[in-house]
Amino acid sequence: MRVLVTGATGQVGCRLVRQLLSDNYEVRAVIIPDDPNKSRLDGLDIEIIEGNLLDISLCEKAMDKTPYIIHTANLVSPLPGMSDPDFFNNNVMNTFNLVSSAAKIANKIMRFVYISSSAVYPNDSHLITPVYNPIDEMHPLRPEGSYAIAKLACEEIIKGYTRQTGLRSTMLRPSGICSGTAILGRWSVGSVSGILQAGQSSPRSSLYMKDGQELWKELEMNALSKDQPCAIVDKYKASWVYQPVDARDVAYACICAIESKSDPGSVFNVSAPEPIPFTQAAEIISEINGIPVLNWQVPVRWIYDLNNIRAKYAINYQPKWGIKEMVESAMAVKRGESDGLT
Repeated sequence: MRVLVTGATGQVGCRLVRQLLSDNYEVRAVIIPDDPNKSRLDGLDIEIIEGNLLDISLCEKAMDKTPYIIHTANLVSPLPGMSDPDFFNNNVMNTFNLVSSAAKIANKIMRFVYISSSAVYPNDSHLITPVYNPIDEMHPLRPEGSYAIAKLACEEIIKGYTRQTGLRSTMLRPSGICSGTAILGRWSVGSVSGILQAGQSSPRSSLYMKDGQELWKELEMNALSKDQPCAIVDKYKASWVYQPVDARDVAYACICAIESKSDPGSVFNVSAPEPIPFTQAAEIISEINGIPVLNWQVPVRWIYDLNNIRAKYAINYQPKWGIKEMVESAMAVKRGESDGLT
């Protein structure tokens, strides 16, 4: 069976293409003209179409005789010189064009999968305090900023066409996606300092302190460097918690979605196997890279989680990239022993 993958050179798309090929799917990849990451697809037995999804005729051509569509293409931030309205328009209209084209042949489409984002909640408690934790698919949606608002707009477009035509759609909401060596910096003094700075200045944050304390300054003063692993806890000695997701697990979730029989219009959270305490992650990173852990206590707690139980049961999503696996893979990439794509 042929699968159409948009954004095939992105951090999820290039890994998804490889997983599809290993599962014996045929792949048709859509990439932008002069894509700077085209080399990520070198040597792969796939069909490549170069074009822009803002061209609806290209969308119709791309899905011809292709029963599965996985839409990963989007901009995370504006390109140089791109205005915020153009950035928003690009992300919404490429999805509108693709799904409206699919809706015309809904009876021929076995599954349309869209990669949304947990930013629609959001689960960034340093920006806005969640209504509850862990954050599941029933959590209120309160997106802010062009990227997150565009993601929710795209979800509503897909839901509308699903209701109208019966399009077999599935939407995935990944947590913070990591690839390459990125995971190594997520548990560092620098990362914790950035979270504290953002949260303490926002009255809606779970980290906000009315007295104006600048907790990150003392943290940085006591650290060997901003790269030092940080095992941070709150005043009750409860660890901070982070639950990102490896790009390879997001790719795997896409395959779970096309192979499932979930109800049209279903939405699933996609995240690491379990929430990861900073105390655990810092020790693992320290053991691997030899940098000692900085144990630190503050009066506030940061929780960034995303409940994936519904995906585990409904589409058989069984993620394998926990903190130990992600860190070991990142170190292999750092040493040049792996490309981190599989």
